[in-house]
Amino acid sequence: MPLFMVKKEAFNLYRFGKRDVELRAVKHQWKNSKPGDIATIQCGRDIFRKKITKIHRGTLARIFLKVDYKRIFPEASTVFEAVKAAKKLYPDAEEFMAFELQDIF
Repeated sequence: MPLFMVKKEAFNLYRFGKRDVELRAVKHQWKNSKPGDIATIQCGRDIFRKKITKIHRGTLARIFLKVDYKRIFPEASTVFEAVKAAKKLYPDAEEFMAFELQDIF
């Protein structure tokens, strides 16, 4: 069960339904994740649990071809702003994983 620790701004985007894809640099803790797993999104003591429906892996260019950048960075007005935001979060990363998430009812 993947645990995504996020900042308050990102947590609120999930809370209000404005974001449904989590982008992470490829690391060993994400490699065994698969569709159907339940992901925990946590900010401090607040948590959400969401189901992983799809996982995309590759460069930012490849991921943004498969996933609309607004689903990852809703505040970005262009794909270039989304790439800039991703590079700010993960300056040394070249390969990423994007987790499409869905509410659990």
